[in-house]
Amino acid sequence: MLNSIQILRAIAALLVVFAHFEFVEPAVGGFGVDIFFVISGFIMAYIVNKNADAFLYRRIVRIMPLYYSMTAFVIALFLLKPSWFRNVIVTPGAIIKSLLFIPYRIKGSGPILSLGWTLNYEMFFYVSIAICLAVFGRKKGMLACLVTLTLFSILVMLLPLTNSLILFWGNSIILEFVAGSLLYYAWTKWLRNPGGMLRSVLIFLGLISFLTLVLMDHYYDPKPYRFLIFGVPSVFLAAGFLAMEPYINPKNKIHATMVLLGDASYAMYLVHPFVIYAMIRLVFVRFKLEGFGFELAELILSMIIVCLVSIALHKWFEKPVLKRLKLSLDKRFDAKKI
Repeated sequence: MLNSIQILRAIAALLVVFAHFEFVEPAVGGFGVDIFFVISGFIMAYIVNKNADAFLYRRIVRIMPLYYSMTAFVIALFLLKPSWFRNVIVTPGAIIKSLLFIPYRIKGSGPILSLGWTLNYEMFFYVSIAICLAVFGRKKGMLACLVTLTLFSILVMLLPLTNSLILFWGNSIILEFVAGSLLYYAWTKWLRNPGGMLRSVLIFLGLISFLTLVLMDHYYDPKPYRFLIFGVPSVFLAAGFLAMEPYINPKNKIHATMVLLGDASYAMYLVHPFVIYAMIRLVFVRFKLEGFGFELAELILSMIIVCLVSIALHKWFEKPVLKRLKLSLDKRFDAKKI
C-alpha cells in the first residue's frame, strides 16, 4: 500500500484518539472516521483492481480476529465490573448482532464494543462489493457497487422510511466509501504522476480541507449532511496526501514511524478507549492535579502510550494471528495481500 495512505491512516487514528480524550470542548477529531471511510473506499478499489479473488474472505479474515478479541474483552470486563460501563448492554442478542456486524440499539447501547458502529458500515461495504463482483464480474462489479450504493443512499434520504437498518446503511456517510473508490480511479488515470503545478494545487487543497474539517468539527453538527461536511473535504485531504507520495522517504525515521502507526491504525482505533480510560481513571486521578499544563501532559503521555500499545498489539497479536489464520484456512493467500 502507498506510504502516503498509511501515514494518513495514522493521522486519522490519532485524530479519533484526540477526540475521545476530549482535550477541547466541543471535541475535535471525530472526522478521523470519515477519513478512514474515504481511505477504505480507496483501498477496496485498489484491492479489487489488483486481485478480486475471494474478496470477502480476505476482508473477514482481516478485521474479525482483533474485533472479536476486543469484543470478548469488553464482555469479560462487563461481567467483572459492570459499574465501569454506562452504555453497554450484554445480552445474547446483543452479542450475536455485534459479532455479525448487524446495527442495533438497545436502550441507547449499540455494538458491545461501541466503536463497532464503524465496522458495521465497513462490513456493509465489503458485502456490497462481494455481491456485485459475483453478479457482474471483476471489471464491472466495483462500478456496479458504487452506482448501487449511491442510488441507495439517495433514495433513503428522499423517501420517508422508518426501518432502522435501512436508515443506518443508507446514511450519507456510505457515500464516503464511494468517493474514496472514485478517488482511486482518478488517481490511476490522472493523479498518479501529477505535474508540479497540479501537485502543488492538490497539496494546498489538502491543507485547506484539513483546516475546514477542524473548524466544521468544532462548530457544527455534521449529522444531517455528514458526507458534504466531512466526506468531501476528506477526499481532497486524501488527494493531497497522495500528491505527497514522492516526498515520503521510508528511511526517514519520522516517515517510517508514521507508516508503522498507519499499519497499526486498526489496532489503535479499537484499543485506544481502554488505554485512555485506564490512564485517566487509574493513573492521573491519583495525582489530583488540575490546570492546562497537567491536562496537556495527560494528553501527550496518553497518546504516546496508545501508540506504543497499538504497535505492540499489531506486531505481536494482529499480524501473527492473521498469518496463522490464513495458513490454516487457505494457503493460497499470502498475509501481505490482505
